[in-house]
Amino acid sequence: MSPNAAVRTLMSGAIDYAGLFPPAGLAMSDAVARYASYRGGRHAWMLGRFIVPAARLEECITVFSALLSATEGKTADASPWRLAVIAKPADAGTLAAFNARYASRLLIDTVETPVVRADDPEVLAGLGVLAQTYTVFAEVGWATDPAATISALAAVRVRAKIRTGGVTAAEIPDAAAVARFILACRHARVPFKATAGLHHAWRAEYPLTYAPDCPRATMYGFLNLLLASAAAVSGADAAEVEQTLTAGLGRAFEDRGCVLPSGRALPIELLAAARTAAVTSFGSCSFEEPVAELTERGLLWST
Repeated sequence: MSPNAAVRTLMSGAIDYAGLFPPAGLAMSDAVARYASYRGGRHAWMLGRFIVPAARLEECITVFSALLSATEGKTADASPWRLAVIAKPADAGTLAAFNARYASRLLIDTVETPVVRADDPEVLAGLGVLAQTYTVFAEVGWATDPAATISALAAVRVRAKIRTGGVTAAEIPDAAAVARFILACRHARVPFKATAGLHHAWRAEYPLTYAPDCPRATMYGFLNLLLASAAAVSGADAAEVEQTLTAGLGRAFEDRGCVLPSGRALPIELLAAARTAAVTSFGSCSFEEPVAELTERGLLWST
C-alpha cells in the first residue's frame, strides 16, 4: 500500500537530513551511512538533501568515497547526492571548487546561511551573488518582526529560514512568532524552510534531546508547520495559522486534501502549491522518527 495522495504531496522530498547536528550529533561516518540507507529505502521519496557545514565538506567526501569503496560503487540510486551546505558568502570559492571536483557524486545545490539582518547590505549583496548559482536560504531571527528582512531577501532572490526549536525550551519560538514569519514570507512571496525541533509529526510535549531524563518541552510538529503554510497560501489570517501550528494530534487528511483545525478544507492542489510557494523543506536530525510517527498515525503503511 502507499500513503494517501495528500500526505505524499506534503512530504515528497520534504525532510532535509541533519544527522550531524544536535540533538543527534552523529559522526560523519554514521550520518553518511544512514543517509545512504535512507536513499535506498522504501521511504526515500520523503528524503531531501544531506545538510553539512562548509568546514566539513572534505570530511564528507572522504567518508562518502570510503562508503563507495566498501560497497564496490554499488548504490540503490546512482544519482549524485544533493547537499545543503551551511556557509557564508565568503565560502563561495570553497563551494565552487568542491562542485568542480565532486559534482558527479556530491552536488552542492543549496546554501544555508546564518542569521541575516535587513540593515546589512554587504551580506545581502553577497547572498545575492550566491543565489546566482545556488538556492540560498538565509536564517531570519524570530524575536522581532521579520518583514523588513524578508523583503530584503526577496530583493536579492534569497529564500528565508526559521529556527523552530533547539535543545532548550528557550529556543522554541511561540506560535505568534512562527505565524508572523510564515505570513511575512507569503506577503513577500519568499519560499522558506524551517529547522530544529521538527522530528515529530504533531505538536506535543517531547524530550528536548536523546539524553536520559532530559528536560521536556512543547515542540512543533512538522505536519503542523506544513499545514500552517498551506493555510497561509490559501489566505488564512494570523489566528488561523496560529491555530494550525498549535493543534495536537488530529485526523486532518483525506485522500484529496486535508481539513484544518478550523474546519476549513484545503484541496490537494493547494497543498502542492504550498510546497513550492511556501515551505519547501524542513531540517530534521532524524529521518526514522518522522517515518515511524507517520506510520503509527496511519498516514504511511509498513508493508
